[in-house]
Amino acid sequence: MLRINLSPPPNPIARELVVACRPRSRVLSRRIAGRICHEVAAFSDPRVHDVIEEALCETVALFIDAMAGAPVRGAAVADIYQRLGSLEGRAGHNLDAMRAAHHIATQESWREMSKIAGELELPLAAVSYLAEALMDYQHQLLEHAMRGFAEPVPPTDPRLPLYAALVGDARTPDLPVLAGRAGWAVTERVAVAVMPAGPVPADLGLPTEHLLIGQGEDGAMIVIGPSPELHHRARAVVAATGRPVAVTWEVLLGDTHHAVRWGLRALALLTEQVIRPSEDGIVWCAAHQSELCLHADPMLRRFADEQLLAPLLEETPKRRLALAETMLVWLRTRPSAPVVADHLMVHEQTVRHRLKRIKELFGDRLSDPSETVGLLAALESTTPRWRRDLAC
Repeated sequence: MLRINLSPPPNPIARELVVACRPRSRVLSRRIAGRICHEVAAFSDPRVHDVIEEALCETVALFIDAMAGAPVRGAAVADIYQRLGSLEGRAGHNLDAMRAAHHIATQESWREMSKIAGELELPLAAVSYLAEALMDYQHQLLEHAMRGFAEPVPPTDPRLPLYAALVGDARTPDLPVLAGRAGWAVTERVAVAVMPAGPVPADLGLPTEHLLIGQGEDGAMIVIGPSPELHHRARAVVAATGRPVAVTWEVLLGDTHHAVRWGLRALALLTEQVIRPSEDGIVWCAAHQSELCLHADPMLRRFADEQLLAPLLEETPKRRLALAETMLVWLRTRPSAPVVADHLMVHEQTVRHRLKRIKELFGDRLSDPSETVGLLAALESTTPRWRRDLAC
């Protein structure tokens, strides 16, 4: 069981000193973290500063509580240092950086206690116990770090570097080498299947000689491989889970990361009700290239659509959706009011009122072919979202 052994000092003066440290503990932790990140090269990355500071806050607080006489076990702090040591070991580092950090922490902590002792006019001899306790505490922390450092490192799945190379946007000449290590048969062209997050039968989540499997955004399962085997796997997943799967067309191996992006975007458009899967439950990306182009940048597309459809934004959400749905059906083929009414399953007179309002809002734009193309595309993009927002 992880624990740290600390005993409070028998001298009440020493306890008084420790209690005086408590309000200054956060500043002390911040100062120690600053020195470590500035002086120890292994911890110089600005992204680790906050992590180090939080770990130090826990460490300093535990020492103060223990020295003040509070019952403590220290399991959380011991676990932090064991995990830090484990991370250093897995990264291929040695413990020199952690020893240097411990030296800085000990130095700054004792300097702070000595300063407070001077401010309180306490004899340093009365608090010598704290110096010994501090050294012992740091020794225990380092022991936990070394225990984590010595943990066996689990073997890396050789498929992970290959998957990372394929879905990353940086070209690498080492693909054949990585594929050989992973036991994956390299092909010149591959397709990508993207499956929504969720449980999948174990056998359908396993890679094969030709299929490479990884995880994408929001836990989506991504399968990479030649079309015949990939299509078979996609259909099997649909049959087993009832969830749709997006499948791209084949691309050159170096363009795999683009196909992954298209597949993920297709699933997003499916969720947004912009596109629908085919009868077999597959979203064939090749059949939705225009939608993928229109929605390649969702926020830019939304701004552009709202600019084109600005007159509708002045209407109430319910009225706006009704006008948009009517306008969408009418712009596609310019049918008569009865035909539009039949399609929307509303009264013919309702359609006439809506069309009148649409003509008031958009005027001559409805007779300009270049304008109507843009309006139609904007309506096809935006109407599903307005419908979904109104249903919430």
